[in-house]
Amino acid sequence: MSEGAGRAGERDCRACGERLRPGARPDAVFCSSVCRARQWRTERRLRKRLAAVQDGTGETECPECGARWVAGVDGRSNAVYCSRRCVVRAWRRRKETFGERAQ
Repeated sequence: MSEGAGRAGERDCRACGERLRPGARPDAVFCSSVCRARQWRTERRLRKRLAAVQDGTGETECPECGARWVAGVDGRSNAVYCSRRCVVRAWRRRKETFGERAQ
C-alpha cells in the first residue's frame, strides 16, 4: 500500500475545511468545483488588492466620511462613496443646500 493511501479520507478541503470524500484523487485539494471556484475568486481579490496597494493607485477616500478603500476590489472601480449610507448623506446635504438657495 502506498504511503498516502491511508490518509486519503483524512484530508480537508482547502476552501471550506470539510473532509474530502474517501474516493477522492490523491492530489485533490478541494471537495467540489464550487469550493475550487470560491477559493480562486477569493485569491484573485486578494491579488488585486495587493497589487493596488503596492502601486498606490487603487486606494480611494470617501469624500463624505473619509474612509479609505481599494477601488475595484472593495467596490466598483469608479465608485465615489464607500457605501450607500454615504451616498444618501451626500445627496441629502446637496438637497438641503439647493432648497436654501431656491427660497
